Amino acid sequence: MLDFDTQVAIVTGAGRGIGEATAMLLAEQGASVVVTDVIDERETVGEAIEENGGTALVRELDVTDYEQAEAVVEDTLDEFGRVDVLVNNAGIFPTAGLDEMTPADWQQVIDINLTGTFNCTKAVLPVMRDQEYGRIVNVSSAAGGRVGWSGDLSHYAASKGGVVGFTRSAAIDLGPDGITMNAIVPGMIDTGAAERVSADEEIEAAVNMTPVGRQGDPEELASAITYLASEPAAFITGASLVVDGDHPGLSGRTGPAHRPLSELCNSDKT
Repeated sequence: MLDFDTQVAIVTGAGRGIGEATAMLLAEQGASVVVTDVIDERETVGEAIEENGGTALVRELDVTDYEQAEAVVEDTLDEFGRVDVLVNNAGIFPTAGLDEMTPADWQQVIDINLTGTFNCTKAVLPVMRDQEYGRIVNVSSAAGGRVGWSGDLSHYAASKGGVVGFTRSAAIDLGPDGITMNAIVPGMIDTGAAERVSADEEIEAAVNMTPVGRQGDPEELASAITYLASEPAAFITGASLVVDGDHPGLSGRTGPAHRPLSELCNSDKT
């Protein structure tokens, strides 16, 4: 068990999926958790934490709005007096080919997935610097890797690749202040996101390319995030921890993994 007693964690996009699992696990490990999201399910997550004996503060947060991010930090300080952990998980996962993608489509993904990470990080920096302590974990994606794994996710891949670059560079700035920043790089995780945009056979084809032969569980991502947010991970910063079942998109292999999902289920190599 990792010890988060007396610590306070803000988790964005905590209404479901990886964010929900992370908020629940941090609370189980003793942290007071600020559950933030734009969706109403954040209230249910906060209630579940309290019912399990944990401490939760629930706030609506649109991560594209810097002033909202600042307000959440202020509310956190009013309630708990400190902020030790920030998990930048909020994001969207749309699909669109370049021909059909509009500038507005592109900007929305960049604003939420990448700028939102910056906004929330910027908002917690004053308190973490005053404390001379902080743990920031950013959620990227295998789609943002050097090979990538689908041709209909260029805006998403750009945003998540940007998260990795931001993590590496910002970690250098933050290290002298006692703040670490790392990224988690998930592969295909069973959050329901893939099912909303892809056919079952497309998902099956992608899963079959991984040695473990399945999607990851949100709880498995939560465990990795929680470790990077813990004191035992104090000597890890600027890192990108790949949690993808050895997804081909990040391991450097070529082949069907770099083609659009819609083509995978028709490939004789799957």
